[in-house]
Amino acid sequence: MRGRIVRRGLLVVVLVMLSTAIAHVQAAPTTSPSQQSNLAPTYRIFATREGLVGRRTANGHIIQPRDRFVALPCWCVLSPKGTDKFKVRLTYNGRSVVVPVWDVGPWNTRDDYWNPNRRYSDLPVGMPMAEAAYYHGYNGGRDEWGRRITLPNGIDIADGTFWDDLGMTRSDYVYVTFLWLGEDPGPGSAIDVSSGQITDDPDPTVTAPEGATTIDNTDSAFDPVGKDWYEETCGLNGQHQWTYSTTDPTKATTAASWQAPDLSPGFYEVKAYIPVCGNPATTSARYRISHDGAITEVTLDQRAAAGQWASLGTYYFGGVTNEVPQVFLSDLTDDRGLAVRFDAIAWEPRSDTTPPDTQIISISRVDNGFQLQWGGNDDMTGIASYDVQVRLLPNGGWTDWKLGTTDLSAWFGPHEGKQFEFRIRARDWAGNVESWETAAVVDTTAVP
Repeated sequence: MRGRIVRRGLLVVVLVMLSTAIAHVQAAPTTSPSQQSNLAPTYRIFATREGLVGRRTANGHIIQPRDRFVALPCWCVLSPKGTDKFKVRLTYNGRSVVVPVWDVGPWNTRDDYWNPNRRYSDLPVGMPMAEAAYYHGYNGGRDEWGRRITLPNGIDIADGTFWDDLGMTRSDYVYVTFLWLGEDPGPGSAIDVSSGQITDDPDPTVTAPEGATTIDNTDSAFDPVGKDWYEETCGLNGQHQWTYSTTDPTKATTAASWQAPDLSPGFYEVKAYIPVCGNPATTSARYRISHDGAITEVTLDQRAAAGQWASLGTYYFGGVTNEVPQVFLSDLTDDRGLAVRFDAIAWEPRSDTTPPDTQIISISRVDNGFQLQWGGNDDMTGIASYDVQVRLLPNGGWTDWKLGTTDLSAWFGPHEGKQFEFRIRARDWAGNVESWETAAVVDTTAVP
């Protein structure tokens, strides 16, 4: 009886150990490669930050602050210095980026865990040896050098990719696609930040708009504040300044303004030049334009506008005494850890000769009369006021009802059972007046 109890106890222990081991295997944070054989395989791998700024990688690269590359634990996929012979796509929390393999590690140097014919053939493809050692005690829980493995990481990510491209703040699982094994499946639903990679490609020849008042970041009328400034060798006059973006107003401490004190009164289109080189740029730079006693905020996708003089709108300057035309930009954006680029601002004179275009939006019967609503568009200076005329149908002459109004709706009545026709025109701030011949017209005959 005693022997049976012991054997039963041993059986229970064995079953518990097996179930625990199975649970660990099922919980192992790996994924299978894509079922489409032409696509490169993707695995879920625990990633850590490389760091080691100033040190030399396995291919001879000197690690820079905010660098962009990865380390994999096999010499077999090390790209030659400065090349991307072997590269991976990393995807994490809605962001995706492609970077080269420039270092060897972590832990091991011969663990080609992505290879169907991998060295550690008793482990599943896609499971780093370090992960198996950490979770399941593989190889006694040690790496190929005999060191005790303290993290299950199968990839190291350089600081710029870790912090800026992927927005990581701690070690975590990322999806890694091994691009030398097939076609790039792309970022899927994630935002692909690969197009904004650091580049040494020069800007095209940059010239200021002809006839514009242009203030560069090298001019005295450019006023930067804060301490977190960096420089890149492209832009107007061959360089520009930049800083990292933040979404936290309490951490938005870096900003600059461009001023144009000698502008003559008039209308100007404000343009910002966005350089092409540098860290991935923000998609939501918030420019604030001070003009004629008002401030207008314009959000610009600097990444999409790279290499262009991007328009921030047309405004009137010079109507307010002692107000200096100014454009302000800070590091506060809708994204975090991307580059906000500060280069040149241009005020380009504009002459508005086109009148506005108006429309009557609606007309309805209200309280024994008619309620009208109108509006319009002007391509440059904006609508200053409207004129509205009315006539009695069928043969009445046009008479003024509203002159120089800024209202966008009004009630007309009482109608006393009569039918009327209305027309509306507008004038812009440059003095252009729409012709009555092209004015919007509506009558009341079809109003229920």
